[in-house]
Amino acid sequence: MTIPKTQSINIKIIFALTLVHFTGDFYSSFISPIFPAFVEKLSLSMTQVGIIAGTMRFLAFIVQPSVGYIADRYPSRSFALGGLLLTVLFIPLSGL
Repeated sequence: MTIPKTQSINIKIIFALTLVHFTGDFYSSFISPIFPAFVEKLSLSMTQVGIIAGTMRFLAFIVQPSVGYIADRYPSRSFALGGLLLTVLFIPLSGL
């Protein structure tokens, strides 16, 4: 008995999505080690830095499940492309 092959695995798409996910996680994890520089250069207190860190984590906690829910209802290609475009737009703006 043979099982019909209904879907093929596209390695290029999996690699691209993995790379995008890694880049997003790397970027968000890169901020925490430089918090002491925020204290020194921006004259922030540790409390203020803690509020910034907590806000970042809380927003991720809220946004990720919401975006996952929406992603299940739209075509994956357009959703992945839209997410990539938003990332390309907003990561440079975060440095302003």
